[in-house]
Amino acid sequence: MPESPNSGKRGKAAWFGVRPVFLIAGAVALLGFGVVFGISLDIATRPKPKPVVAAQVPVQPSRQYVPPIITAPDAPDTASIFAGDPLHKETLAKPPEEQALALNAVPSSATNGQTVIAVVIDDMGLDRARALKMIELKGPLTLSLMTYADGLPGLVDLAHKGGHEILAHLPMQPLDPKEHPGPGALLVNMDEATIRRVMAADLDSWKGYVGVNNHMGSRFTQDRTRMTVVMEELKSRGLLWLDSKTIGDTTGPAAARTAGVPYVERDVFLDNVETVAAVTAQLEILAATAKSHGTAIGIGHPHDSTIAALKQWLPGLAARGIVLVPITEVLKRRTVRAPG
Repeated sequence: MPESPNSGKRGKAAWFGVRPVFLIAGAVALLGFGVVFGISLDIATRPKPKPVVAAQVPVQPSRQYVPPIITAPDAPDTASIFAGDPLHKETLAKPPEEQALALNAVPSSATNGQTVIAVVIDDMGLDRARALKMIELKGPLTLSLMTYADGLPGLVDLAHKGGHEILAHLPMQPLDPKEHPGPGALLVNMDEATIRRVMAADLDSWKGYVGVNNHMGSRFTQDRTRMTVVMEELKSRGLLWLDSKTIGDTTGPAAARTAGVPYVERDVFLDNVETVAAVTAQLEILAATAKSHGTAIGIGHPHDSTIAALKQWLPGLAARGIVLVPITEVLKRRTVRAPG
């Protein structure tokens, strides 16, 4: 076969009729396409990362919440209840709903115009050794005895002999289901009859106290309907209500005001941090609150650090113009009658 006119020019420079330079360029292009395709396929098939969500930390009620000093314009005038000796014969002439509060109130040495504080010690009676150490402190302290503690009548007698006033520390349901308020607690799933029956079991087997404050209760005290039943029971027994304010939106004061139950509210928690220095710092906040408003209520517990801090701090109050008083003295000063 005759050669092509160009066969002599190509010679060995062609491979399968294609110049090497074009083969190399094609190979590079094919390789580049493969790399791009592989990266695209990897990205397309790679599992998508889950969106990052900030951890949801439950908001806990502040134990350092200091509410304003309040009055109860719709509450009954209780000043006459505490006039003079609480065991005066005139007490017995009072209506039944006033007698328990009047009979068990501890007289106060404070005069009008003096700055006063009440120191309430909760959870008393569960640790008897520490309870006795607290009772030995010079009062008047206000000691809130757990309603399910053993030997309540004997503790009440010792506390009264030491010059202290008594509250009943009534267990109520907290927000945190992991916390257990103890036997005889009031729960939000209880109906009215059950609440009344539980309160009778908690309160009626002993006496000597002027009122009630809540142990825990951040959930229960939010329930206005059930707190109304509690206040009706306190009214029938002639008792005051101290709201520990374990939650900011407690309905205790409003329910007490509607029911005509004398009430006060806690101002400062003293021993969230269990060191003498921390408790002393909280006591100074209590003193400043009293100086600013005339009265203040602090709540602590029978911890070793609290006992030690009070033992050091209380004797210096007189020099600062502050008088330690029972809770009923603060009640007198905070409770007013509606005008007219």
